[in-house]
Amino acid sequence: MISKTWTRMPGVIALAALLTPGGTTAQEPEYRPSGQLGPGMVLDGDGGWRPPTPADALGALRGDPDVALPVGVKRFDPVLAVLQQEYGPHPAAELDGLADMILASENPEDMTDEYHIQSDIFSTLATAARGGRFTPHSGSFDALVRVYETIASEALAGGGTDPVEELERRSGPSGDAQLRSALRSVFNADRSGRGADYVLAVIAASEPPKLEDWRGLPSSLWCEAASIVRARRLPPEENPRRGELPDSALDDDMFYQLCRRH
Repeated sequence: MISKTWTRMPGVIALAALLTPGGTTAQEPEYRPSGQLGPGMVLDGDGGWRPPTPADALGALRGDPDVALPVGVKRFDPVLAVLQQEYGPHPAAELDGLADMILASENPEDMTDEYHIQSDIFSTLATAARGGRFTPHSGSFDALVRVYETIASEALAGGGTDPVEELERRSGPSGDAQLRSALRSVFNADRSGRGADYVLAVIAASEPPKLEDWRGLPSSLWCEAASIVRARRLPPEENPRRGELPDSALDDDMFYQLCRRH
């Protein structure tokens, strides 16, 4: 089940406070022309298509039988259409509430693989934060930050200084999967702006491993965050901030010595 604490715990790391408020560039809303069909529409009672409401979006996510989706429309498409205001404006508080609710939603019976559900939710919020040719939703970025900070806070609740180490000590090498997924989604939400700012701030606030201390210990937050920004598979135009990594993370030989799991 997806943790409901994500929507109410502020987190103690609070790196967002280090970033410039409103880091995304303002964008004039752009909507689909009236009557034009597009992803995320739902079926009305007469068999026609209509733009989704926030209630439709949440219902589609939960598998509500009263929200009928046309063939080819995925359950996350209405959520994305609403958050990006694809078909028209919605109050900011309504959109922020929807972002919180999809994080706290119960898993429908046919969603049995929790890892993939969480991955879809994180990906949807990151896409909504980017906006594409529609309107970016800054509240989706804030929700992803809140998820990451809550997981990190809970990992350190029993002591320790590195949430990745603590999670892996308790649950093995995959114990930090949720934390990594959330932090990667924060980065992907805005790789040139505040997403990169945030993850680079995580790196700056973390301690890199010391070569002489490496004895097969769990990975570290520094390694995980640096690996996200390194993103070697991304072309330079999609990852313009990679060059801002510290030298020890940019140099392949040094990085792989420090972070052998990567």
